[in-house]
Amino acid sequence: MTRRARFALLLALMILVDAISLRMLTTMTEAGTLVDRLLSLGAGLVVASILHRVIPAAGNQARQPGFWPLAVIGLVLNYGIFAALASRAPQVQPLVHLGFSWVSTLFFGGFGLYRIRRWRS
Repeated sequence: MTRRARFALLLALMILVDAISLRMLTTMTEAGTLVDRLLSLGAGLVVASILHRVIPAAGNQARQPGFWPLAVIGLVLNYGIFAALASRAPQVQPLVHLGFSWVSTLFFGGFGLYRIRRWRS
C-alpha cells in the first residue's frame, strides 16, 4: 500500500471514529460538548494508532521530517477551532463544528506538507 493511500485511510478512519464517538457521547452523556470532543478525539487517535501498527506499510517508505510536529499542531488547532465554534454558537450541532474543524485542519496540514516538501527540494 502506498504511503498516501495508507495515510488517507488512517485519516478517514480517525475522522469517522471521531464523528461517531462525538455523536454518541453528546447524546448519552451530560459532560459537556468540549469534554465529549476531547474524548472522541482521543478515541480517534487510539484507533488510528492501532491501525497504524496493523496495516502494512511499504518497505521503502522514508520518514517525512517535520510530519509529527505538524500533526500535533494540527490536532491542537482542530480542538481549538472546535472549542471556539462551540462556545460562540452552542445552538449549532456539534457535528457541524467537527466538520469545519477537520476541514480547517486538513487545509493546514496540506499546506504544511507542501511547505515541508518544497523546503526539502
